[in-house]
Amino acid sequence: MARFPILGFGDRVGMRADNVPEHITYHVNLFGPFEVTTSEGDVLHLPSKRGRALIAALATGRKRQRTRDWLQDLLWQGRGKVQASASLRQELRLLRKAFAQADVILSEHGTLTLNPDLVTTNAAEPLATTSGEFLEGLDLPAPFDGWLLEQRAALSAPCAPQDGVERTSPEPPTGEPIIYFNRTSPDQLDMQTANEVFQCQIEKGLADLAPLEFRYTSDDSVAADHTLVKTQILEAGRETLLRVVMPGHSNGQSNWTAHWRGMQQDLLLYDDDELLQLAYRAQEAAVDALSLSETRKNKISASLLGFRALRNIFSMDRPDLDQADSDLQAAYERVPKGIFLAWRAFIQANLIVESTDLDPGHQAHLSANLARRALQSEPENAALKAAASHVFLLTGQDPIAAGELARDATALNPSNPLAWASWANAEIAMGQLETAAGYSRKALQIGRFSRSRHWWEMQAGVSAALVGNYEAARVHSRMAHSLVPSFRPPLRYLAALEQQRGDGEAVDTLKDRMRDLEPGFDMSDLSEPEYPSGNLRRAGLA
Repeated sequence: MARFPILGFGDRVGMRADNVPEHITYHVNLFGPFEVTTSEGDVLHLPSKRGRALIAALATGRKRQRTRDWLQDLLWQGRGKVQASASLRQELRLLRKAFAQADVILSEHGTLTLNPDLVTTNAAEPLATTSGEFLEGLDLPAPFDGWLLEQRAALSAPCAPQDGVERTSPEPPTGEPIIYFNRTSPDQLDMQTANEVFQCQIEKGLADLAPLEFRYTSDDSVAADHTLVKTQILEAGRETLLRVVMPGHSNGQSNWTAHWRGMQQDLLLYDDDELLQLAYRAQEAAVDALSLSETRKNKISASLLGFRALRNIFSMDRPDLDQADSDLQAAYERVPKGIFLAWRAFIQANLIVESTDLDPGHQAHLSANLARRALQSEPENAALKAAASHVFLLTGQDPIAAGELARDATALNPSNPLAWASWANAEIAMGQLETAAGYSRKALQIGRFSRSRHWWEMQAGVSAALVGNYEAARVHSRMAHSLVPSFRPPLRYLAALEQQRGDGEAVDTLKDRMRDLEPGFDMSDLSEPEYPSGNLRRAGLA
């Protein structure tokens, strides 16, 4: 088997191969018909379409890199993970043979890199200086065809105004979305400060999720083509009214508005649960507005891919999770932001307890390593730390470390419900059940109006069951099941709770629903050590 150099962490990727003459290099032309020429003027023949596509995908990647998983999904989607991996290895062998055994592609930690010491390309050249369409005549089935259209569209997009007039709100150089903030407060330093703190929390929540660009303006018209978050504080005696507005656009999008009313002291301290809830609601509304705006522009960015994945992450539905994982890989290819790795770790860890067709040891290793890589890249990302805490608990890591991560997450962004839910889980692992119940209630209060409410309801149900409040556990589990009927944990709890209450008819109905999702399910499964019902057993319900 041909070997590719595996580099240690931190080693320089761009190395020259020992087995190729010093003067031989290669140039890849991506415009017009795909062509590889040597520095001596010879044309190199690559017989496989997928081999050409693989080289092109690497050439257009950030730092000329792509992950193996991303390439497998691009070129062999639908073949299954094992077969796709084998197909990629075979293609790499063919390419190495075509390049006379030169190390033109380097491998490190699941990432492939086009060797910059041996290969040059015209991928970054301005369109005006190139000749022909990008990868002219190279056709492969989905999803490659969609990726190819995206690349051609991005390359053909104008980089500057054609009329020579500078726009008031230019696109950021990264191609990622812009979000504008505008705030109005009474002419008092404490109220102005409170408004700034509130907006900073929204900005923190959004910055944790995606590589957005943030700007501030006093003129709403500047943000006409972007997402604008306006906050206004009004005073009424000792009370204050904090109002948040996101103006819709002329294309039919409606305004989003919400408010909080309370004592000035609560606003200044920023520790009221309903105030935190408003910040989280505003963050989710901004994500929705950004997603809609960017979709209408037909732009694919790391932010949009990350937001799309975020909609699916809490579903616990396998197709949704697989799609989210694919979107996160693609987002990381565009912008290597740690949160994309953390959400992938979150997905893979959840699959340990919800998918019986996977090797739990492999899943635990994969998800824990992804979480550690994420933490190294963004140590002050609250959403990342909350996700990593969840991952560490599911993969059998130290619950004290998981608790510290969650506590850090709540300090960095107290309006993040996942941070409080993760801290609750860590407290459960350490036997602090009453404390856990309090954190679970806080997570639910903050996330009550979110699309992931079923998750926070279930968290509250788990904590209630553990402290012996079975009626509250039943109420929370019913709500979680009503919101997302395919979400299995609430059904397990409801079945166990009804069995504990002695309602055989209700148990039979719930078992049938579980069997629709999990063929062969039986109530005796809940008592099995390998079944994902550890807290049910701990609560004395299984």
